[in-house]
Amino acid sequence: MLNAILGIGSAIMGGLSGQAAADAQNEAIERQYKYDTQAWRYGKQRIRADYRHQKKQWQYDIRNDERAAAYRDQTNLQDWQYQLKIQDHEYRSQMRQYAKSEQIYGQQLTFNKMAADAAKEAEYRKLEDATNEIAFQNQDIVIKSMAMEGAAATKGQQGRSADKNVQSVFASLGRNQAILAESLLSAKADTAAAMKKIATDKFGADIAAQAARMLKPDRLPQPPKPITTPRTKFLKPRKPKKFDFGPKPIKGAGASAAGAWMGAASSAIGSISGLIGSSGGGGKYSTSWGGSGNAWQGQYGYSG
Repeated sequence: MLNAILGIGSAIMGGLSGQAAADAQNEAIERQYKYDTQAWRYGKQRIRADYRHQKKQWQYDIRNDERAAAYRDQTNLQDWQYQLKIQDHEYRSQMRQYAKSEQIYGQQLTFNKMAADAAKEAEYRKLEDATNEIAFQNQDIVIKSMAMEGAAATKGQQGRSADKNVQSVFASLGRNQAILAESLLSAKADTAAAMKKIATDKFGADIAAQAARMLKPDRLPQPPKPITTPRTKFLKPRKPKKFDFGPKPIKGAGASAAGAWMGAASSAIGSISGLIGSSGGGGKYSTSWGGSGNAWQGQYGYSG
């Protein structure tokens, strides 16, 4: 009987111990649930904060890229405009040089013509002087011939002798005039040759002036206008969805508090029933579990 009582006591103590373990487990589950809930809320806050930060960063990236691209566009445009100014300046400088070259070229042609005209005038003057001199010489010869003819006539020569003297005078006049005519022809030939040389020299001087003449400059084609810098496309951050936060913590999802307590209680009751039932129907104790409560009946007439 003592062993039975001790067994019942041990079972009851085991049940109480199981209840305490179940209470501790329930308390641990409660704390874990509070921790998981708080961590889940913090996770949601962190995800939303990260999204806000990424969204700001996305906006900053767009603005920074736009500013950088606008700066490059402005710099390229300034460089292009500066190149146009340099090109225009060089073209105007070349046009001034060309105008100066044309002026010098025109002056050189004028000078060549003036020099040729002066040389021609000098040659014509020489020819005129030679012609005049020959004319004077011819006049002297004629006068001398006439004088010689008159002198022969005053001597009173007649007949064949007089004719010979006259013929001699005219022959001398003819020879002298032939010499003068030859001299005039030679002077004219020299003048013609000089005229050809003057023309040749002028032509050579004109060619030299033409060779030194500057070609008219052409305006260079404008450099291509700078192309607008392409803008970078940035992917907008995705707004967090409900599934990003994960499942909301469920209390006792890892372990059931009621199941742990009921397991401990069932173990205790099973131990007690085993102890009582081990004495059989003829034992000192019997149990009856009625609907109105539990009753202990024995040889001592105890009823609950």
